[in-house]
Amino acid sequence: MPRAFVGALECQVVVDRDLGETWAVTVVPPPVNGVPSAPQVVKLQGNDKEAITRGALEILLKAGRIDRFEM
Repeated sequence: MPRAFVGALECQVVVDRDLGETWAVTVVPPPVNGVPSAPQVVKLQGNDKEAITRGALEILLKAGRIDRFEM
């Protein structure tokens, strides 16, 4: 199961198939002091779920939205 990290916080990664070949990869950070943080969502097209997940996490990493990820 993929994991993303923002600083030292581990974030949940959810991969859902949208319509057709579109996938939504969502990184959901844990609440901070009881306040939920906004999820980060990337939508990509393709057939390979693992490749889509890795690609979306690399996009978030390069954009500075996450600090690292593990597959």
